[in-house]
Amino acid sequence: MAYLGKGRREDLFVLATELNLKHDKSMTIATLKNLITGSEGYDEELTKNLHTTIEGDRKSNEERIRTEEQEQKLRTEEQILRTEEQEQKLRIEEQEERIRIEELRIDEQKRKDEFELEKLRIQAQSNLGAATYNGSNTKFLVKEVSKFIHRFDLKEDMSLSKIIRTSSAEIRYKSITLGFLSIRLITC
Repeated sequence: MAYLGKGRREDLFVLATELNLKHDKSMTIATLKNLITGSEGYDEELTKNLHTTIEGDRKSNEERIRTEEQEQKLRTEEQILRTEEQEQKLRIEEQEERIRIEELRIDEQKRKDEFELEKLRIQAQSNLGAATYNGSNTKFLVKEVSKFIHRFDLKEDMSLSKIIRTSSAEIRYKSITLGFLSIRLITC
């Protein structure tokens, strides 16, 4: 009979229902115990076995519910982890795509810049080359060179004439390109 005092209230309600006893939801454990033990067909061994079975069913039911809740919680956590992993993969792929697009854009810009630079170099060389071959520059050079040439009489000074002719035959023009500047040098 002590087992009835230790049991849960809901177990005693189920036991009273199994024994076909009229009970009220407002009854306490003590009144339920008195109701069960004071019934006409009270058999202590049968009541004890029924109470043990009811308690076992309740505990196994609670354990099953707890296990299902844990499994559901694990499934939910796994789903959340899978979702987070997929989102992380998508973020990484998007970032890699952005990086790849940016690299392509930078490469294209480099090609355009190199093309423009080469175009400017060619224009500068052609402009400087045209200016170098311009007649006004050669006139200037002739005037400058004539200042340094010794005036002499061709009939009187044949040896000097011979030296000048051989020297003028050896004069070569040399063009040097330095960056954007084109320089024409006179070498011997």
